[in-house]
Amino acid sequence: MTDDEYPTCARTYATLRVYPGDIDPAAITDRLGIEPSSWQRRDEAARRAGGPPRLATVNGWFLESRGRVDSRDSRRHIDWLLDQLAPRAEAIRSLQERGCRMDISCYWLSRSGHGGPIIPPTQMRRLAELNIELGFDFYGPYEEDVRMGTPVAPVQGT
Repeated sequence: MTDDEYPTCARTYATLRVYPGDIDPAAITDRLGIEPSSWQRRDEAARRAGGPPRLATVNGWFLESRGRVDSRDSRRHIDWLLDQLAPRAEAIRSLQERGCRMDISCYWLSRSGHGGPIIPPTQMRRLAELNIELGFDFYGPYEEDVRMGTPVAPVQGT
């Protein structure tokens, strides 16, 4: 069961991160048959959201739920990624056997400084079947722009 209005969460999304070692990120796209949200090649300029370009130190391939899933429940974002990956389980395993490191990283912004996401056993099982780890980056609490009802900055001193 999910709750798209997850009351303790201001914002969340999930990112599949593939670090393919010496394999070119374009080969990951070809093997999985999925267009990434972004990618980077070692020793080339890589853009970061909200930051200046920097020189990438590793090859990377990234698929985000941000902009594709409208929910404050991390389970929905993780499920969206797993739904993309499940039909490609053989390709995932093949890439892992070739040395690709994969995980899902979830951004989670707290509405009030408490609460947190829930990961049910069914999701844990799906992650385990694909040999993909799950991690969270927690932030917050945040202040709300009263005019727009959107997060604008972390609250200091709480």
